[in-house]
Amino acid sequence: MESMEKYSFENAQKEAGVMKEKIKSGEAQNYQEAANIIDEKNNRIETLQSDIDDSIKIEELRGKIGAENKDASFDSFATELPRNGEHINFGELQKVGNGGTHDVFISPQNPSFAIKLNRGILNTIINSGQSEFIPEMQQNAEKLVTEKNAEYDQLYKYFGQKHCLRERMQIQKISVEKDGEIKNIEGLISIQESSDVFKDPNKKDFSASYAETMLTEENKESYEMMNEALLADGDFKAEDFLKFNEKLAPIFDLIEKDKDFANSMQEFLLRFKEYFNASGKFIDLVGEENVLFHQKDGEWTFQIGSVLKAESRQNIEEALKILEENPEQLNVGHLKGNLKNGLALIRMLNATGMKAGIGKIVDIPLSKTQLNNLGKVNF
Repeated sequence: MESMEKYSFENAQKEAGVMKEKIKSGEAQNYQEAANIIDEKNNRIETLQSDIDDSIKIEELRGKIGAENKDASFDSFATELPRNGEHINFGELQKVGNGGTHDVFISPQNPSFAIKLNRGILNTIINSGQSEFIPEMQQNAEKLVTEKNAEYDQLYKYFGQKHCLRERMQIQKISVEKDGEIKNIEGLISIQESSDVFKDPNKKDFSASYAETMLTEENKESYEMMNEALLADGDFKAEDFLKFNEKLAPIFDLIEKDKDFANSMQEFLLRFKEYFNASGKFIDLVGEENVLFHQKDGEWTFQIGSVLKAESRQNIEEALKILEENPEQLNVGHLKGNLKNGLALIRMLNATGMKAGIGKIVDIPLSKTQLNNLGKVNF
């Protein structure tokens, strides 16, 4: 209950203002009605937090006692894929897309899973000239598979398996075409559950935008006020945030008008907060359609896809330290990208948390010096 006590304390000073707004909007007729609405909301959030805590404990217990073989369905699917001898024949699979790092395939005979090839890893293996892993490569591959699948398990523990398109990385023998030549090699693939949610015309994509790439003299004041509110301790105004995140306007509108949607968003944000506190890692809310809200059996829920991301509390705080002391240094090296992504993620999560009535989600505040020095970084 510690997090909820903190939540109540942080919001107590603002509740008088919230009461006035509810009376002004007509949602409540007097202060007592407004207070009752706020109490009901707080009780609902406390109950939701308790339910989330219980589900996390259940997932943890299931993992400890081995209640299910998570890999069984993935292993079974892999054995059914078309083969060229011992090798999975990607020439008989259908390529359906490519992301920033992966090419994505399906088997027309069983489209319930997608098969993903990491282009960077594939090229490294091909360029090594080895058709099978030598001992050092085998050790590195096994280590990567173990680490990646452990990251998936942690994600599913905190967000709940019913909300996730589960994914597993495997070592497999594969047959792929490269530069017009068939390569039969040992490699790494990822298998992920498929979903029809992507085809839902009423789905809501929850993803962030890069405000720094939209900055002009005309919106500079709104940008600064947004950063003060979401990255420091200024007053939050949704309109400042939405100037740089127009695609989230329908989601903010639903939070305000649809109680069921608001409840689903609150659950997602509280689950993210638990995950972030435990792992120190963000999820990929910059990529489009990685987190989708949709209706199932008449109720709003959410689905999480491929969301593991490099951004973490550690590398964001490392970038912020440089931003404080020598901001121009961020214009070279990878930390600028981490900072750019981190700012977009923190702003979106905190803005949505405040809109949904549960306060800020990510506690990584920027100093006044850091806020001022953002203008010295060439985003």
